[in-house]
Amino acid sequence: MNSRERQFLKVMRKLDAAGQEQVLAFAEFLRSRQKPEQPQEKVIEKPKLLPAREGETVVGAIKRLRESYAMLDAKDMLNDTSSLMTKHVMGGVEAETVIAELEIMFEKHYRRYCGTTEDA
Repeated sequence: MNSRERQFLKVMRKLDAAGQEQVLAFAEFLRSRQKPEQPQEKVIEKPKLLPAREGETVVGAIKRLRESYAMLDAKDMLNDTSSLMTKHVMGGVEAETVIAELEIMFEKHYRRYCGTTEDA
């Protein structure tokens, strides 16, 4: 036990129960504000890949893929998703082609989430 710990114990022993509770509460508050000493290991969630439905639309595919890759932030993929949707609606690209590109895009974002960028 170092001198600070001994000093802390002397002060704590002189306090009444209410004072000790306040000191403990304040100490816990200070501890909660500190950054962790070691970075916490990121838990990588696995996708729950749902099968495509027969006659699936692009919007349906987006919903299915968002559900399959629930760990991904939809806001991070908004630009890519919008771009592919525009290719379909405005550019006349077939739904099947856009859906295939969406699946690739979601896989790419998942690899980035996992911390890998190599192509499968």
